[in-house]
Amino acid sequence: MNPLTSRLMATGGEAAYFAPSLLPHLEEGMTFGIFVLAPSLDIALSKRQSSMDISENIYKAWTRGTNGSAQPLATRPLPTSLLNDRTTESGGALGSYLSVGLVKHFVPKYLSLGMLMALPLGTFQQQTARFADEREQYFSNGLSYELYGDRLNMMTISGGLGGQVTDWLSWGAGFTLGLSTSTINPVYVPNAANQREILITSDTSVNTSMAPHFSLTVNPSKNVLISATIHTVAKTETTGTNRLKFWTYDYPEGEDAVVQKFRFVNGWEPVTIGTGSRVTFPFDSGDTLMVAADLRWRAWSGYTDRVGGRPTDTWNDTFNASLGLRYQSGDLAVSLDAAWTPSPIPRQTGRENYIDNDRIGMAAGIEADFELLGVKLRGGLGIQLHRLLPQSVVKRTDGPNAVVDEFPDDAFDILSGESFPEAAGLQTNNPGYPGFSSSGWLLGAGLSLKVDL
Repeated sequence: MNPLTSRLMATGGEAAYFAPSLLPHLEEGMTFGIFVLAPSLDIALSKRQSSMDISENIYKAWTRGTNGSAQPLATRPLPTSLLNDRTTESGGALGSYLSVGLVKHFVPKYLSLGMLMALPLGTFQQQTARFADEREQYFSNGLSYELYGDRLNMMTISGGLGGQVTDWLSWGAGFTLGLSTSTINPVYVPNAANQREILITSDTSVNTSMAPHFSLTVNPSKNVLISATIHTVAKTETTGTNRLKFWTYDYPEGEDAVVQKFRFVNGWEPVTIGTGSRVTFPFDSGDTLMVAADLRWRAWSGYTDRVGGRPTDTWNDTFNASLGLRYQSGDLAVSLDAAWTPSPIPRQTGRENYIDNDRIGMAAGIEADFELLGVKLRGGLGIQLHRLLPQSVVKRTDGPNAVVDEFPDDAFDILSGESFPEAAGLQTNNPGYPGFSSSGWLLGAGLSLKVDL
């Protein structure tokens, strides 16, 4: 009903995630919903000059160390001509989601259960790993939004308990379910010169992890509610180990395989502390108007990216704000929300290409009671519109964490000792160089149906 102020305005199972201390104040029921999201995300790349390209002479290039000895390049870029065309995330596939919410009072006032499950229809769980710098040249050679994309295709399962301590104080505690996948892949390579033919087995385990959250609700008077919430870090993590065995390979002492390890982290959500207040204004006609204001602090400075790394340019902690209205007249209710969500990502003028935009969001909804075959139901319709405010970035080639010159000026041919004229200046395959711009829209609409228990 009020998706952007649910920490104060929740009416169903969504309270299990946003503020479980609201559960004892809600009506029992099960809610089914369908939500459709149409993203329109756009990233435009600035034009590259041919002088930025890396030639095939990179295969022969060496540099000299501090002691004057020849040594291989610190990075191993590919010739630009052999890369995939630079790509960007634009447009976006239509996504649909099924949600189920539950509120059940085991001991009225003192112990209530809430559950929320949101499942993408189609792709049940999508996880995509990307590098945010020049290393992405070996893979997609493109740019994408850091906080959208595959995050829009991840399931959410949350549960919570809540109860009243006194008439003016309620508690709540819950968890969000995450997945932790671990895989070990033993690989035997009979012929290192022909790695198309290998023997491989795999041992995979999928475990659940729980990210707890807590809330308190205070009612200093009948028509005033104050809420405080804290959500801990949530994520989906995949770790793995490849153990490569080669025929007639001389392993280091004490080892019997070449060990390769990897770690991917998807859907990382920061510690979030929120507080807000809701005031109800009753009218003589029996109608009511609820007004809510919510403020959240989010600790994005601890962000872990999709390949398990931490941004070199530390992300910013943010304050998010939202306002909500709900007008109730008999069996009919209408709502309106607005939210401001600043991006935690500093301007990506250096080597990294994490992309996100400040966002303004609005939502509106309507709910009404009706009967079907003698069963009392409550149906709802809601829409959301979010604007990703345009931004432009121009890359820099000096200072901390600047774009890397992948074909150093002092590079020389290891066979002839001659230098490479095309190495003068900056050459890089960083897909974000020399700059980019980004903007977008998110449009969503949903239907819900609540059944009393």
